[in-house]
Amino acid sequence: MRWRAAARIAWRVCLPVTGWYLRHGHLYLLRPRTADGLVRRLMEPLESLQTTSPAAPESANGAHPAPAGAPAERKPEQRPPARLVILVRHGETTYNVERRLPGQLAGVALTDEGRRQAQRAAVALSGLPISAVVASPLERARETAEILARGWALPVRTDPRLMDTDVGSWSGALIDDLNKTDPAWKAFVEHPSQPPAGVEGFEAVRARAVAAVDDALKDATTGNYLVMVAHADIIKLILAHYTAMETEAARFIAIGNCAISALAFTGEAMPHLLAINWTAAPGWLMPPPLAAAQAAAQASSQTPGGGAAPAPDEAAPSQPAARSE
Repeated sequence: MRWRAAARIAWRVCLPVTGWYLRHGHLYLLRPRTADGLVRRLMEPLESLQTTSPAAPESANGAHPAPAGAPAERKPEQRPPARLVILVRHGETTYNVERRLPGQLAGVALTDEGRRQAQRAAVALSGLPISAVVASPLERARETAEILARGWALPVRTDPRLMDTDVGSWSGALIDDLNKTDPAWKAFVEHPSQPPAGVEGFEAVRARAVAAVDDALKDATTGNYLVMVAHADIIKLILAHYTAMETEAARFIAIGNCAISALAFTGEAMPHLLAINWTAAPGWLMPPPLAAAQAAAQASSQTPGGGAAPAPDEAAPSQPAARSE
């Protein structure tokens, strides 16, 4: 009889808890990850990379007596300090909402949501001693960088090598229209390292983006916690280079607006990849109906007359990153 009483109690306790979880538990997945969590993710690997090998135990008076003929004592290994390169994509723009290709066009501004995304990224990084901020000179990246740099009272340096992919005459075009009507665009989508005349290929973009990172690392004034604000293509190709990925495979990396990626450099070795596409409130964790409803509500609020507009999502992974910038 006791087991029956225990079963009844368990049923009365477990049933309400299970029902509550089925109704509300998924909401915990939507809670933004804290800045502390990101800082721990970035700081702990740096600390482990900077550890030195232990020295030989000392005697009471600090001497290391050695027998005659013994080899000289090996000094502890001194590793160079690890340097963190934090890659941040610019915030949402009007072109992202309209699904247009901005390329290197001037005057593509952040939306209000884009500014909020930049502020959230700044809060997420607030626990780090950021030492320098370098950005693409294009307006959307420069404005994002200025929002990020405020908390550390840092000037924003610009480097034209961090500019978005130059897509030539496609600049300003609607992505959906190109997908429907332009065979040259479709060919570029499949092979972004084989661009048509007047369009910049991924190999050229990769070369200049990596050169910008290398030069920033050679500059001692950038310090050990460097933030670089750029575009999806630029960040994808930098990550591809330092993780030994083929250039054309970079188009399958997802980089959201104001997403944070990070590389830790120590000496001449290949860097450690610490984070990729981190955001405080990742939309891909939302149940699809909820994500779609939020995108539709946002698009409606930003479209004159309240009409529907395309959701500001990134382009499909099968397309080059440039089209979602």
